[in-house]
Amino acid sequence: MDEKKRELITQATAIYLKYGIKSVTMDEMARQLGISKKTLYSYVADKNELVELCVLLEHEGEVCRMGEISKTNENAIDEMLAISTSVAQELKKIHPSIFFDLAKYHPNALKMMNAHKREFVKGCVTDNLQRGIKQGLYRSDINIEVVATIYLATIDHIMLGDIFPDSHDKLDLIYQEFFSYHLRGIANNNGLEYLNELTKQNENN
Repeated sequence: MDEKKRELITQATAIYLKYGIKSVTMDEMARQLGISKKTLYSYVADKNELVELCVLLEHEGEVCRMGEISKTNENAIDEMLAISTSVAQELKKIHPSIFFDLAKYHPNALKMMNAHKREFVKGCVTDNLQRGIKQGLYRSDINIEVVATIYLATIDHIMLGDIFPDSHDKLDLIYQEFFSYHLRGIANNNGLEYLNELTKQNENN
């Protein structure tokens, strides 16, 4: 993807995240982008392709963010805390209808998203669990496959609104509560002591 097209997809992604997908027609997208519809169609064949490219670009961004977090946080708990902050920030940007729109109108884009979660996101969770056990911060008896699967399934239900209907404007807060629940459930005594120390430091600051 050349830079000009990448910039257009980046801008389109921000528009979908702000207004939702169904509500933004291709005419409206062109208007928001400040280009003609003909120019927009010179980059993509239709709305489905545009949405799929937006999803792919979001995945690329997430891979870069998680890679940077992993490199700069050797401690498994610090890594997960940084991940939770990043995810919460991203959730604040998401329009309430995004996941419903994907499921109903763009099933292939949703399949791409689900495949990304199964492969990349689950891999990140698995790696973190293994790292935490090795560092003596997480319980050694964790069933990594089960915990990683439960983590992903819960995130899915939170985002789709199955667990907390009509709470899309609070997705980041709900995620942070779930994340705290998850981290304290997998931490051993050493990990809990470290978490409590971090909490005290944050309170003092």
